[in-house]
Order: sequence, then C-alpha cells, then structure tokens
Amino acid sequence: MDAFDKLRETCKKQYISRKDLWNLTGGIIHPRTMAIFDQKGIGISNSIMIAHKRMYPIDSVIEWLRTKSTLICDKK
Repeated sequence: MDAFDKLRETCKKQYISRKDLWNLTGGIIHPRTMAIFDQKGIGISNSIMIAHKRMYPIDSVIEWLRTKSTLICDKK
C-alpha cells in the first residue's frame, strides 16, 4: 500500500471538488491551478459539472496524482 492508496482510504467521497482537492492534498494543488489545468486539457479526467462546480471522481484524482508525482529518495 502506497501513499495514494492511503489517500483513497482517507477520502470517503466518490467525487470531490477543487476545494476538496486542495484540502485532500494538504494545499499542494490550488483550486485556481486545477482550473488552469482543466482549461488546458491536462487536468483530471472524467470530471463533471454540477451547478457551475467542477467535480472529480476520486479514482481519477488518485490516478492523476500518481502520474504527476516523482519519488525522491534521500541518499545517506
């Protein structure tokens, strides 16, 4: 189990908003940044709009975060 699997366990929702994404990632992904990514077509796939609010399926969020992440190992 990796950090993304743990993140999935933490989130009990099936869909999350940009603000939820901000909170879920500890402030790493800002809602305005996500809006720009969506506008450029490089955001999270399978999103839906509800009352002018973008919602993302949590499984797509996890997969998107995995593709944008790099593991850094400290050498000691």
